[in-house]
Amino acid sequence: MSRPTLNSCNRNGNDFSECAICETRAGWSAVYANLALALFKAAIGYLSGSKAILGDALFSFKDFIASLVVVIGIKVSGKPADDQHPYGHGKIEYVALFLISVSLIISTIVLFVHSAKGLWLIHQGFGKPPGMIAFWAAVISVAANYQLAQFLRCVGDKLHSPSMLASARHNHSDAISSIMVAVAVVGAHYLGFMFLDPLVALIEAILLVGLGIEMLNDSLKGLFDSAAPVAIVEQIEAVAQVIPGVRKVSRVVARYLGQGVWVDMTIKIEPTLNHQEGYLIGRHVKESIQALLGNHSTVNVVFEPYIS
Repeated sequence: MSRPTLNSCNRNGNDFSECAICETRAGWSAVYANLALALFKAAIGYLSGSKAILGDALFSFKDFIASLVVVIGIKVSGKPADDQHPYGHGKIEYVALFLISVSLIISTIVLFVHSAKGLWLIHQGFGKPPGMIAFWAAVISVAANYQLAQFLRCVGDKLHSPSMLASARHNHSDAISSIMVAVAVVGAHYLGFMFLDPLVALIEAILLVGLGIEMLNDSLKGLFDSAAPVAIVEQIEAVAQVIPGVRKVSRVVARYLGQGVWVDMTIKIEPTLNHQEGYLIGRHVKESIQALLGNHSTVNVVFEPYIS
């Protein structure tokens, strides 16, 4: 059997497991690339004395986190339920996101304090410009992140994967951050604007704290069974309502679970229909909603006779 490729992975026409393999490979590529960029820029930041490139390293670390959580979501949270985990493994993704987002916030606070101290020392007449090696590291980061963003966007488009498209956006924002770093290093080194380097690092720290809090909030929503948005519930009701035999959708409860949505719903059918007919209608509703929400979602449908 031939190995699945990106071109063969199309969820509209091929087996979902093949798409998941392609998605996982792309996810691991992003994990390794972002981790390598984070370590590379952290080392350059230490050697060059550039606080901005250290902040940029945290941006890559953030991208590494996002990519890792995507892979965890695909690999672990997508596992079927078993005797020990009757509701599946979806929450492991949120546990990982919680732990890593806390570490990101702590690291960013340290960078913020370090950058603010650097600005104060420059104001007092101390400090020196960062080495130009930081500029070349930023240029490499711009090129690498741009290429990685293009690759992940291609994968996301072909597989219709929101998580891959989100990872592409993360890397695109990191490329913009690296451009800011390159400008700051040049300005500090050649124009004497030494405040630019710690100032950019300070801006990066503020942005990263916001992103870290957003990630922490997402993890808490998942851990505490946050309800799906009203728009999603309305879409579910609309899909079920047009299924032949459904008279009314009386109850829909939807919550996020890992990469998917867990749906419990009750539909009303004609009281003259027998149990087998009701079962077939319920199965049709379930399959239609799963097609809407994706293969990671779970849909439970209960049918009752419609009594006016």
